[in-house]
Amino acid sequence: MNRFIAVSIIMPVYQVELYVERAIESVLAQTLQEKELILVDDGSTDASGQICDRYALAYPDIIQVIHQDNQGLGLARNRGVAAARGEYIAFIDSDDTVDETMYRTLYEKAREGDYDIVMCDVEIHYTQENRSAISACYPSEALDFSEYLKSGNNLTYSVNKLFKRSLWERHRYEKMVFEDIALIPALLSQYPHTAYVPRAFYHYYRRPGTLSTSVTPAMGDIVQAYRLLLTRVSPAYQEEITYQAAKQINWNVHQARPVFKADFMVLLQEMKQRFLLNPFIAQDASLKPLLALIDQPVIPERFVLADFNEIAPPAWLSALQQEFPYAELITLTEDTYAESTLPACVRRALCEGNLSFAEEYVTLLALEEGGGIALTLGARPRLPLKQLRLSGAFFGFEDDESLTTICFGALPHHYIVKGLLDTYQTENIFNTALLPLADRLRDFLIVHCGLRPTGRAQTLSGDVRVYLPSVLAYDMGDGENCCKHDTLTPEGYQLVSDRVLAFWSARLMENWNLYKKALQDTRKAAAGVPPEEPTPRAAVSPSPAVLDEAIRDVVNRYESSTCWKITRPLRALARLFGKQKE
Repeated sequence: MNRFIAVSIIMPVYQVELYVERAIESVLAQTLQEKELILVDDGSTDASGQICDRYALAYPDIIQVIHQDNQGLGLARNRGVAAARGEYIAFIDSDDTVDETMYRTLYEKAREGDYDIVMCDVEIHYTQENRSAISACYPSEALDFSEYLKSGNNLTYSVNKLFKRSLWERHRYEKMVFEDIALIPALLSQYPHTAYVPRAFYHYYRRPGTLSTSVTPAMGDIVQAYRLLLTRVSPAYQEEITYQAAKQINWNVHQARPVFKADFMVLLQEMKQRFLLNPFIAQDASLKPLLALIDQPVIPERFVLADFNEIAPPAWLSALQQEFPYAELITLTEDTYAESTLPACVRRALCEGNLSFAEEYVTLLALEEGGGIALTLGARPRLPLKQLRLSGAFFGFEDDESLTTICFGALPHHYIVKGLLDTYQTENIFNTALLPLADRLRDFLIVHCGLRPTGRAQTLSGDVRVYLPSVLAYDMGDGENCCKHDTLTPEGYQLVSDRVLAFWSARLMENWNLYKKALQDTRKAAAGVPPEEPTPRAAVSPSPAVLDEAIRDVVNRYESSTCWKITRPLRALARLFGKQKE
């Protein structure tokens, strides 16, 4: 005979051998007798699965274990829901705990008013800081549902709520990080018959190094989570949920996860009307900086790869997909554009077998048409590249004089890309000699935008950024790299040319001297010694002759040095410099 189960408690388990016993024991200690605990072992490779099995043997009437391949928290919860038999469903994370009266109190409240959902407060334990804080859902037990959705706390939590099992016939979690954000507030908006018990029954242990506290490519799911939420919310509470989402997005953009700012801006622009016409957002002065982002253009996360010789290696594609899971990849082949539509110099390059010249032209063509980020198969882009999409166009130095073309980007129809394309239609040394794009680009930016070929970061014409070699060519261990040459080197090493080695050594020494000067000034100030007045120096502008010489140098030099150095000593110096600053 099947016993009555009031609450099915679902606990996904993954790599938590140090914490899962504590979580299970807190459920077993519940004063609610009519319960079941469903442990979903989501492919753990530590002892978590064995611990679950041991408890299931000891408590066969209460605990059942499901073992599955790793699919993520959301799908593990779905698996538990499918196996649940209780009148109500609750979720607990396997590294948290619950007070012993939590499920009995919430169940009694639910039965009292036949509520669809009942929630409680959360006590957050900051383990590294050895402190705790209670996060209350609402100021009073008498819940104003509309006000709660607009200004309440803990909306996105699954674990502080009790749900009627019938609700889950229509709802499921997504396979993503932040699956709670994508589902729970929208689900709440569809079931306003909700109650609140103002007690912190649930104990959430916030530990450093967990997925939710890290910045990884998977964290980009947060943007998609808000996109799904805003498309699923009930129309009756759309304005409240949108306002709540706007506050959270504002916090993510400006504080918690600025690396995803461009992605959030795309979301704001997709739903521009909803945000701009929301009365709660309009009345909240703190959200003005967020609204100001709506009309700012963003380079699309659209990678353009031209390669006429071979198909991109699976390992390269996999690495790109892992770092940028939501990006679009445009692959250009020799057949992408009709040869008759190409400029004469590009057709000649194809005839002579100079495929790289043609690849660079069609890359510019694709960028002009749809914007995006150009890559070569020799490039390994990284997550921080997302932040460069806030410029109108961006480029990077290869060394102290040359520009790299392994990675650069622009908005659709950007005037720089248009201007570069126009140079393929005229008689010039670049088309006659079929010189590489790096030389053409360098000269173009010198002549038209005032680029100084110094290897230093520069802003040109307001919306064009040119970055250091450490940003778009080499990883020099300073935390600034967004893309680097994809070379086979041991972990912790980076191959660079002699010119880059010399440039970077000089830059480190310059920074070291500036640091020592600042340290000396600080010590003098502490001792009451007035700072020395700096010796004024006259500004020096390059003469036309010097500029002409620089341009001629590009024409005469179109192959970079093939002499490479391993920069481990230089990286050690950089690390030492960083420690000294601390």
